[in-house]
Amino acid sequence: MSVILSTIVWSPLLFALIALFLPERDDDQRTRVRTVALAGGGVSFFTTTFFAILGQIGLGQGGGLASAYQENHTWFWNFLFQAHYDLVADGITLPLLVVVTTVFGCALFHSWKIHERVRLYVILILLLETAVNGVLCSADFVLFTVFWGMLLVPMYLLIRIWGGDGARRAAAWFAGFHALSLALIIATVVIIVVEAGVQSSDMTADLTTFSRTAETVGFWLSFTAFGIAMAIFPVHTWMLEAQSKASAGVATILSGTMLLLGAYGMMRISLVVFPASAHYYSFAITGLAVVGAFWGSIGALRQDELRRFIGYMNVAQMSLVLLAIGAQTSVALVGAVLLLAGQGLASAMLTLISGAIEERTRTTSIRAMGGLVTQAPRLAGFWLVAAASLIGIPMLAGFTGDFMVFAGSFPEHRIATVLVMASVIVTTGGLLWVANRVFFGPVRDQFARVRDVTLLDLTVLIPLVAAVVLFGVRVGAVVPVIANGVLEITTRITGA
Repeated sequence: MSVILSTIVWSPLLFALIALFLPERDDDQRTRVRTVALAGGGVSFFTTTFFAILGQIGLGQGGGLASAYQENHTWFWNFLFQAHYDLVADGITLPLLVVVTTVFGCALFHSWKIHERVRLYVILILLLETAVNGVLCSADFVLFTVFWGMLLVPMYLLIRIWGGDGARRAAAWFAGFHALSLALIIATVVIIVVEAGVQSSDMTADLTTFSRTAETVGFWLSFTAFGIAMAIFPVHTWMLEAQSKASAGVATILSGTMLLLGAYGMMRISLVVFPASAHYYSFAITGLAVVGAFWGSIGALRQDELRRFIGYMNVAQMSLVLLAIGAQTSVALVGAVLLLAGQGLASAMLTLISGAIEERTRTTSIRAMGGLVTQAPRLAGFWLVAAASLIGIPMLAGFTGDFMVFAGSFPEHRIATVLVMASVIVTTGGLLWVANRVFFGPVRDQFARVRDVTLLDLTVLIPLVAAVVLFGVRVGAVVPVIANGVLEITTRITGA
């Protein structure tokens, strides 16, 4: 048990090193490279699944961060402070780990559609998975920052090399914004270490000695850094470019994992380390949520490009999470974690389906499509399942999250909550409009030979559907686990 978190974090990197020495001169060798990479993602996924079952049994019965599963070793100490190799998985981390390892596994299956530079492609995905898992498990500010920095190069190269027209610009946008986010996080960590008067970068340390100025500056630095990663309004443009120009597999990782890291960091650092400023500026946070919700949902209705439409949907969904962060109640924060899980899975599914549609129709234009349900009914069914989860249909991942965010936020910010939830109606209309435009209506002659889902498509999509249904049906078992993780956050906010 002492190395289980390290296994989750580092197994993708280990298999990336193995893949590095494999040849890829013919199809058989490329298949071997993909299989090795899939094994790396599989080890992380199955270890996480086993760990989540243990977490449901252990954390669901009580205890927060202090009683979570943990690995802690001194990293370096001959400096101004002591840093630790400190990995923790509590009730917030566990469900998000399940989501990201599922999405990465599907992305690695999707690599069978990649035929150029396969070895580099899967190695970069495995490096990215190591960084994402590391961010989620880090309980040390320096270690968190290192993993956050590791996200930059793999994602930049994945967008730049395998993207379509405009990929260079999209990769540059991502790199610029992520570098800014990293710089802001480094500045935040410096403030924490210097101003808090502690000799350690441990996230679980008692950080109560900030001056008012240091706390305010630290809060806004961290909030901006994680807001960029969440793609909240008005720092969302990088995500729209990357979502629309990257290859479908890379865009799936972006939608399903990268955005939730921003929200996770905001809950784990901005709220916990700077609780007084977070509470003081809660009105400003909810104001950004309101603007972002309508900007995302209305902006989506104006799009003709399918994956850009999904990008705007992501902005709207992240605004719901931001509303919960502004409310800072335990019910709202539990709902936010559920929303992150549902959004990650459903958005990944929509992105993969969009890639399949673009591959079959040779167009990205929504208005140029139509009548695809006749030729591809299963593809239409997968789209409707993903859309239903984002909308918040009962028995799917998004329903309980939407309800808990509303119930937890309304007592704190009534007008903002009503306005943000009203935007869900616009989001619902947008998803139904796109489904009607793409799949229904008269069949177009040029799409008469469009094929339905292949075995590879089913292999990629069915795990996401299963996860969406599982989070919806078994939410009663998941909520107590998340609630014990959130308890640690609310305790620090209230000082109780």
